Amino acid sequence: MANRSYLYTTDHLPESPEWDEQRDLHSIAEWNYDIPLAFKLLLTGNPIAVKSSIWETPERIAIAGEFKSGLNVLQEYLARLPSEAEPLVTEANEFLLKASNERKYFILECGEIFDMDEGSLEDRNLSLLQEISSLKPDISKLHVPIAPKIELPKLSLIDRLFGKKQEQEKSDPLEPFYGIGLGNWSNILYFQFGEE
Repeated sequence: MANRSYLYTTDHLPESPEWDEQRDLHSIAEWNYDIPLAFKLLLTGNPIAVKSSIWETPERIAIAGEFKSGLNVLQEYLARLPSEAEPLVTEANEFLLKASNERKYFILECGEIFDMDEGSLEDRNLSLLQEISSLKPDISKLHVPIAPKIELPKLSLIDRLFGKKQEQEKSDPLEPFYGIGLGNWSNILYFQFGEE
């Protein structure tokens, strides 16, 4: 099994009275072996450390942030991506704007990621919280990936004389944009909660 980061939405924060009655986590996405930029941007809406919904620990090893504010920040960043990313930008917006996915908060669970390295899970979460908090004021300064330019290889004189055709290298022009956390939205994750 891969170590993953998990993204959920919810109307109630862990440790609230409503939370104790029902954990209303709604699955949004998961990512193998990393915490992608898109997840971090979605958590920029007044992020706070909260208790995990996955791991039974007294430490606060998850992060919650306001849904609408975080979504606005992600959309601001996505608007800066080149036109080649449009299919993934459209997919992200359509998925996140579905009424069935919208809640008051995003919750990011990274315990599995933190567990891959040494050190306190709570300390690692607090470092991530600081990183996320620092993103919002500097959205315009964040790196924007670009699609690779596909160049046809030059044919030798012999190949040109004998009519060999140039073959385009097979590469996915969306590859750089997958790396920021796009293209992996799903309402079914490894850890499911509620009636999903």
